Amino acid sequence: MEVLDPIRESEQASFCVELMKRHNMQREQDYMCDIILVAKDGKEFKAHRNVLSAASPFFVKLLQSDMKEKKEGVARFEEISAPILEDVLEFVYTGSVEINGEQNAKDLIIAADYLLLECLKAFSGGFLEQRLTSSNCISTFYFAEKYKCAELVSNSRKFVYDNFATVAESDKFLNLEAKEVESWISSDEISVAAEEDVFKIIEKWIEQSKSERKAKFEELFRHVRLVLVSRDFLLDVVTNELVRDGHCLQKVLAAIELINCASEDTLLQSPRRRLRTHAIVACGGKYTLCYFPEQNKWKHLADGLSEKRGERTQMIKLHDQLYAFTGDSNAERYDPVYDSWASLRGLRLSSTKLAAVVRGQIYAIAVNIWANKTTIERFDVGLRSWETILFSDKGCRNESCVVAAGNCLYVLGGKRLQQGSRECVAKAERFDTVQNEWEEIGDMQQERSYAFGVATPGKIFVAGGRGRWGEALKTCEVYSISTNEWQFIGSLNIARSCGSMVCVNGTLYVLGGSLSEYTVESYNPIMNEWTQKTAIPEGKIPPKEKPSFKGCALKLSKAVLDKLN
Repeated sequence: MEVLDPIRESEQASFCVELMKRHNMQREQDYMCDIILVAKDGKEFKAHRNVLSAASPFFVKLLQSDMKEKKEGVARFEEISAPILEDVLEFVYTGSVEINGEQNAKDLIIAADYLLLECLKAFSGGFLEQRLTSSNCISTFYFAEKYKCAELVSNSRKFVYDNFATVAESDKFLNLEAKEVESWISSDEISVAAEEDVFKIIEKWIEQSKSERKAKFEELFRHVRLVLVSRDFLLDVVTNELVRDGHCLQKVLAAIELINCASEDTLLQSPRRRLRTHAIVACGGKYTLCYFPEQNKWKHLADGLSEKRGERTQMIKLHDQLYAFTGDSNAERYDPVYDSWASLRGLRLSSTKLAAVVRGQIYAIAVNIWANKTTIERFDVGLRSWETILFSDKGCRNESCVVAAGNCLYVLGGKRLQQGSRECVAKAERFDTVQNEWEEIGDMQQERSYAFGVATPGKIFVAGGRGRWGEALKTCEVYSISTNEWQFIGSLNIARSCGSMVCVNGTLYVLGGSLSEYTVESYNPIMNEWTQKTAIPEGKIPPKEKPSFKGCALKLSKAVLDKLN
């Protein structure tokens, strides 16, 4: 045995690595080895029991039990070849191994799964991940799933989603079983140019072996989101022989009817996530525009039905659709799939009520400041009527800011009746829609009415409004729900009240306001400052109109985006 020099002080930072190298050198020189591993072809490898046991619970059980391997000092592996067993030992002793090709990596994963060597499994999985292609990602995913390579499963699945249109053309995909195809096309994550592509993918898979696969068409076809397919495409689909059989034709005809009607009662399917884009929709007068922060571009959407939309308009997103309440007029609903507005007859929200969406339902706070009473109401979508939840004297202030977070409606600031006059306050309260009770929270830093805000995870941001003397404010503050504390953050560049604050992809934006303010500011939390990001384009708005805009975050379908482009 070669005499090894002691580890020098300069090497102590990499002590573990050096120690592993020395153990491996001892193994190769058969120094103090006390176990023999035998590959399926009979080749023997000597090793140390303590090193193997430290590397895997498999060896702990094998070498610390009364099994013959412990007594004989020999462990035989009928399923592991000599080259793979040698690679396994190199990894156990050094923490690394040279992998030569995809098959070598897969053989190592199979051996690592048997020997409970999770690190080797992850190491080899990383090799396969770097070599994912549209032609091998499907087989890699199912291999990783079989051998429980968690990270490789996740990354190969994402690769398939990201490149689904191309992957679906590959032989590996076309040779999948029906249940496997169904699991992919039912996902909200697949990336396709349009929903029509999903139908084409199913059709091509059927054509690979039509006589055998034809019976599977109906169960696959139900995953095509028909109301999101273009009407012209559906009219062509009606003549397809696969669709004419079973209940598929009825589904297509029903979808065509829904698209033709596009009424306010239509319950539309949600577009796949990759076919939607986050945007800020701004409404002022009859005009509707949208801003895409990532592209820094504005587009004009369909005009609204009312010219009364202004600073007192309330805009609410519910089930991926946009509701605009313009005082005592009928509400309007914008459909981001078809770029169209519909009048919701019977659904109104007076300017004395402030609304927000909590847990998928519209709640409103109606204030009678003279009677010192507040009514909490909930809108029943089916009956199209407001249901009274609670009368109380809490939250009784006009011109408050109402924000929804978790199960609660937060009522922030506003004006209360004080000795015959209205006093601007910093008071804040919240109504728990589950417990149906009010709770006082910490006061804001500044008195403000006509403020506007938005909730983010664990926080509520409030900006602008009017102060004690009626002056427009620039100040902003944030509330920590966990600590019940408010603190100032950077101020707006332009004072505004009755504006809008939205959060898109984690960034805060403010726009609009009673001063017909057309600039849009965004907040940088690292710099703690607001900067002008863009401005609402005025090109198509007659100078005489100059409406006040309100904004809301919304997801637009790819079909609408293509139409806008």
